[in-house]
Amino acid sequence: MTHSIKTSPIPPNMLHYQALSETGAHMSSGVLSFRTLHFAGKEIPCGGIGGINTDPEYRRSGLVREIIGEMAAECDRREIPLTVLHPFSFAYYRSFGFERVADHKVLEFPITALNFVPRYPDLVRCVGDTHKAELAQVYNTFAADGRHLMFGRDPDHFPTRDEKKKVYLSYDQEGRPDGYLILEIENYFSVNRMVSVNLHVHELISLTDEAMDKLFGFIRMYEGEMETVKMENISMIPEVELRLRHYMHTSITIFPDIMVRINDIRGFFEAIPYPAEAGCFTFKTSEPPRSPWSGERINGVWRVTYAKGQATVEKLPDDTEDYDFYADIASLAQLVFGYDSYGYDTARHTHGTRWRTPAPDFFSAFPRRPAGIFEHF
Repeated sequence: MTHSIKTSPIPPNMLHYQALSETGAHMSSGVLSFRTLHFAGKEIPCGGIGGINTDPEYRRSGLVREIIGEMAAECDRREIPLTVLHPFSFAYYRSFGFERVADHKVLEFPITALNFVPRYPDLVRCVGDTHKAELAQVYNTFAADGRHLMFGRDPDHFPTRDEKKKVYLSYDQEGRPDGYLILEIENYFSVNRMVSVNLHVHELISLTDEAMDKLFGFIRMYEGEMETVKMENISMIPEVELRLRHYMHTSITIFPDIMVRINDIRGFFEAIPYPAEAGCFTFKTSEPPRSPWSGERINGVWRVTYAKGQATVEKLPDDTEDYDFYADIASLAQLVFGYDSYGYDTARHTHGTRWRTPAPDFFSAFPRRPAGIFEHF
């Protein structure tokens, strides 16, 4: 099958890849974006793979693998240490070294279940560009508070000109922004009136518990119009559940979601923050067969020595047998993001790992933290 791969920039920070037939017909395509991602309070460069698709008549012919190979080469060229995606198949992307590190979590409950907080009408509706900088400030402050997998955002990200989504901003007593809501009403027309279905909470960000209660109180202003609240993704906000009180009325749905791969051992482990206390761990890792990413940046035995929030990374001789654990590159991502791993006792069950020691300094550096991504990309 004769074809070519065409790469086109999409301003300001994306590349569009297309597999085209010899006649110029679309066969397959995908988008690679370049952003920053929060990891335990620090923003690091990140690639985001999205929009992967292949026309039915060209599927099962390796086109997506070829496009991802082009993306991998670009990430290596730009020294992007981390790549994320929403998978259409976990097994497929695992063959590239990606692994599941966070889920999409949805809460659904009757609006009356918020009766433990008073109604609060005094949020500011954000329309146009006036409040965008304050929204970005609240989001980035929240994301930097020890969270994982929240993209860095600029003010233009917020949908303040969207006719369906409504954005509301909260201020504290000193007039400083301390939280916001992005809401959407789902209803339908029946006979002679609109019938409510769900009040969708696309984003709920608060910098204090008091701000969260104000946001809950504003949601209560929809009582009588809406019956059900559906919070679309609170995986990175466990404190939402901790503030709720009527658990029997709440349904929780978890959708397996975000996959990550580490592209560059030295680049990643030297870019992220560490505890102030000194520590050291050594691990061995490897790329999967046929991986398009650079094996030189991954394969081998690595020693990470950290103190005062920073680390140095040393590559040891390949035949070194003195290491704490082995983890293939996919499993390593799951470990460093703390996915369902509070320490050695649970992490040792991770597929693709072999443990020689409990590696306490590794788990001191990588505890479990809230993680998730609001937007699709």
